[in-house]
Amino acid sequence: MYSPEDRTAKAIIRDAAIELFGHDGVEAVPLRAIADHAGVSQPLIIKHYGSRSGLIEAADEHALRIVEQLLHSVVIDSGGSFDSKATTDSVARLLADSPIGPYLSRLLTSHEDRARRAFGRLAEFARALVDRLAADGAIAPEVDRHQLAVVLLVHDLSVLVLRARIAEVLGADPLDRGGLESWSRTVKALYSGEALIDPSTP
Repeated sequence: MYSPEDRTAKAIIRDAAIELFGHDGVEAVPLRAIADHAGVSQPLIIKHYGSRSGLIEAADEHALRIVEQLLHSVVIDSGGSFDSKATTDSVARLLADSPIGPYLSRLLTSHEDRARRAFGRLAEFARALVDRLAADGAIAPEVDRHQLAVVLLVHDLSVLVLRARIAEVLGADPLDRGGLESWSRTVKALYSGEALIDPSTP
């Protein structure tokens, strides 16, 4: 993980902000609420982060660094094999029980420029990973690497970003133990070619 267990006041403030921002949205959370949740004073937040904007930037940076580290682990360790196993070893699954998950979902689906910058950064990071796989001979030469990087990124993050909506329509959380098993079976059937058949084939 990018950041080891860090219980300094600065880290506690950042983590409290991530939790509250992920739950209620950045605009809905005042510094007072973050201070109360972290058990610190508002002046201490300003001392460490300079401003509310500084705290938001720090929260974004922390969340993105964690995602980048997990992407590196999932993509490089899998050798680019994004099959059914990648569902269980995905960034989405690894962040299923973390406040980073809801935070990232809000960040990437917001209408703010932060969302554009965040997704662009993750896409560039994914592209660097794909280039590394290509250098190792793990990417077919005719494949558009940039597009592949974005496809792999979206494949990995879509369940996390849409988790609540998926749970609403399916009646099961796709990232808890029971829901993940069912979701993985369907993904495996899709990627193996078993889910869709040619109706004209006898």
